[in-house]
Amino acid sequence: MNIYQEFFENIDEEEWEFFAIDCLNFLGYQVLQSPSRGTDGGLDGLVEFNGIKYLVSGKHYIHSNKAVGTSLEYNITDRMHEHDSQGFIGFYSTLPSTSLLNRFRALKQRGFDIKYYDKDKISDMLPSLPSNILQKYGLPNNIQYVMNIHPSQYQPLNCIECTQDILGSDYNIRFSRAQISINTNNELEFLYGCKQCLNQYIYIGSIEIDQALHQDQLIPWNKFIESNLLENEPSSTFFKDKSKFDSRIQQRMFPSNWGKHPLSLINE
Repeated sequence: MNIYQEFFENIDEEEWEFFAIDCLNFLGYQVLQSPSRGTDGGLDGLVEFNGIKYLVSGKHYIHSNKAVGTSLEYNITDRMHEHDSQGFIGFYSTLPSTSLLNRFRALKQRGFDIKYYDKDKISDMLPSLPSNILQKYGLPNNIQYVMNIHPSQYQPLNCIECTQDILGSDYNIRFSRAQISINTNNELEFLYGCKQCLNQYIYIGSIEIDQALHQDQLIPWNKFIESNLLENEPSSTFFKDKSKFDSRIQQRMFPSNWGKHPLSLINE
């Protein structure tokens, strides 16, 4: 079974149209018109890419697992003409039927720019989406931060100054960070804690705890640390503190299929 089956099923038909526009916007399409409430006349949005305007049509039949056929996706050229678009994008939670694929091929031969995203293509896209988009539509069931172990096995990660557990609550996660600093002996120190507690230290690099919960952010952070270790000697506690951070942050790491941290997408 597709690992996103439940995610797709929990999105209702109206939300699916907005989800389609959010996904296309992430892929680089400029949103010209978002979905409207009620009768839409076969238009679920308008987007533009490389000077081509696309009519977007979202079809959500995940519960029946019904393929999208020509009886459901009808009058494509008429709808494109009505909305002054030169392209068409189908966004489907199931698969297009053979007859619809044949129609798409025929339209392409006539010079129309036809694209479609089906259940499989969308599933391949999801791990690359910003995690806040996935959370917006219910993954993972409106939980902002996860706990990967049983509460009885949980080990706190205490701020080096006030000893507050920086992983203990959503609030603490949002207002804490890790950083590397240079001490009075010109050695690297690895520090973590509440932002207000760490502000007294001058740092040469830092990572928000919210970022560190995403593997795509943690990897470049560790590479940054490695590069600094080539130029600076570590303090006697550096590796002990970093090891403790690395092991305990895993308790609340996001699974890779829940999307990327938005900042990583800006830097790509």
